[in-house]
Amino acid sequence: MNVYIIYMHPVKDSFNGSILKELITSLTEKKHQVEVNHLYAGPFKSHLTWEEYRESLNHHYESDCEEEQEMIRWADQIIFIFPVWWGGFPAIGKGYIDRVLSYGFAYELNGESPIPLMKNKKVSMIFTTGAPEEEFIESGMYHHMVDLIDKSIFQFCGFKLDGVIHLGDVIQKSDEQRQDMLKIVKEFCDRKY
Repeated sequence: MNVYIIYMHPVKDSFNGSILKELITSLTEKKHQVEVNHLYAGPFKSHLTWEEYRESLNHHYESDCEEEQEMIRWADQIIFIFPVWWGGFPAIGKGYIDRVLSYGFAYELNGESPIPLMKNKKVSMIFTTGAPEEEFIESGMYHHMVDLIDKSIFQFCGFKLDGVIHLGDVIQKSDEQRQDMLKIVKEFCDRKY
């Protein structure tokens, strides 16, 4: 299987970086082909300009977006790894969605009705919060955020949400507790892939 990981944390040696390492190790041990985009490490432009938006309506995309679109075509599974900041993706992740999942590539329209173009693609999300998992769920934030991303992005484009891991209270956890969290990531890979 071809797995494309989109990593949305500015620091590679953060806990999100440890999640990424565990994911790569687990997937490559199972002989999957893995590619990673460290959004903060490359030259990827994180904002959609008016000119670029207008050109996308004519199926013209900037070269960095075309490269990303090719990676999404290549992938059987796409995994987003990110910290939840202000209730969703970090800004660079939202910019990635705005620019890459553009009209003519990820969806088209019939009047105002969306025509999803990513119907054979699966996506998963692995995200961290400073809030404890129970608190994030009980507040309604977990379901609100996951449902919003799934319905307004993934389903709109035709992706199938194929798994979510939420690792909470990551700032306060001990190293031993974080190691237990990484076991959850490994178990997720063992179950799913």
